[in-house]
Parts: sequence; C-alpha cells; structure tokens
Amino acid sequence: MCAQKLKNAPLVEAIVELRWDPQPGDDSRSAALNYSLLLGRLMDLLCDEYPAHKPLPNAEAPMQFASQLHMVQHQFRVSDDAWPLVQVGPTVFTVNQTEGYDWEQDFRDRAIRAVKILSEAHQRLGPMQPTSLLLRYIDAIEFDSEKENVLDFIQDGLKTGISLPDTLFTDTGVHAPPKSIDFKTSFQCTRPKGMAHLRLASGQSRGQNALILETMVQSLSDEVPRLPDKFADWLDAAHEVPSTWFRRLTEGPLYARFQG
Repeated sequence: MCAQKLKNAPLVEAIVELRWDPQPGDDSRSAALNYSLLLGRLMDLLCDEYPAHKPLPNAEAPMQFASQLHMVQHQFRVSDDAWPLVQVGPTVFTVNQTEGYDWEQDFRDRAIRAVKILSEAHQRLGPMQPTSLLLRYIDAIEFDSEKENVLDFIQDGLKTGISLPDTLFTDTGVHAPPKSIDFKTSFQCTRPKGMAHLRLASGQSRGQNALILETMVQSLSDEVPRLPDKFADWLDAAHEVPSTWFRRLTEGPLYARFQG
C-alpha cells in the first residue's frame, strides 16, 4: 500500500481490526445478551452508512467459541456485495476496504467514524477492554514462481535478502530454488507503541500467482490508546509505518510499475 494514489496499485485489502475482552463476570447467558444488545445498537448506528446487513455462515457458532476465536459473524456493507464494509463478532470489529481505497479521501475518516460508533454502541454494556488494535495492509505483486526464482525477485524487487546455504541442496535430493515462500518478521515499534510486522508469502491474486506482501502495526493491551478519543492519533502513526515501508521496499522499477 502507499499514501500516493497509484494507477496500478497492488493493494488487495486494507483492514482496521479491534479486539476486546468480554465484560468481567459474564457467563454464557449474559455474554449472549450483551452481544445481542451490541449488535442491535450497531444496526441502528450503522444503517445510514452501511445499510446492507448480512449474517455470515458462522453467525450461529456458540458464543464462547466465537468469542475465543474473535470470529466475525455479521457484515454491514455500503450496498449488497459492495465494499467498503464493517464486520462484528462478540469480541471483534473490523473496517475493510479493497478496490477504491484512498487513505486521505476515505479510509482514514471511515475508520475513525466506525470506531466512534462502536464505542458509542458498547457504552451501554460498560467500558470496553481492548486487547488488540491492528492496521493491516495486504498487497499482491504479480510473480510466477514457476518461471522465476522468488528469492531473486525479493532481492531485486524488494531489496530484501533471504538466503539459504548451498549445503542444503548438495547430495540431499532437494532442488533449489524454492517453489513457495512464507517469511514473517516482527519489530518493536515506538510510534505507535506496539509491534510492526512484515510478511512475504506465495499466493494468488485474481487467479494469478503472486507474492503477497503484508505490512501490519499492532498495539496490545495497555498499548491500545483510549478509544475513541485517541484513535485518530494512533491510526495516523500506525499508517505511517506501512506507508513508508511500502515506498522504501518497492522503490525503483517495481514502484514505477505500480505508478503505471
């Protein structure tokens, strides 16, 4: 992803995700009631912007199971089968955008409004206890691992060296180069407080082989700012990390390809 509007942007999806703990002392019955109240309140508050409500197939999953897995169970879309959308489950809330993503003109303010609505809806149940706040970008860069060496592509296109010793392939019956890759690394982050994650993995996009680039910033527990008051500040700081990473990783011919 990138703050600049790219003609051939590789963005697959931009996601803001908030997770929280159930209310203290909730048993299964009270948890189900609280979730029902939250869902009803969200329907009222989201209907103007996201009028198309759709229960997901796992909406009937047991409350305890859905809570533990932070399972989304309901979608609210701007219109039927259209993006952007928000999703909610017993302990999770997301804002999702794909094609048409624009940070300055849409996604930033959309996420801020959605988190404000969630906070307002949850007030009647008591204070929310956030456990995780995440900003995640998924990009898909066209690449055919059957014709090219993925490690060479990562080195040349993303300026990232990943290597293995030749002895792994000498007299072992194992052939280089790799047919797929799944590489993830995490770093301490100070603005905002939390962790920054980078993942490179083989995948597909629109039926074509691709290299998936994921950039994420996550704050956990006490690192999560006060919501909704401090969310905008957190979001701006979090966005700066993947935006900068994307530009610096793809700078050169690859970035020029995205510019069109």
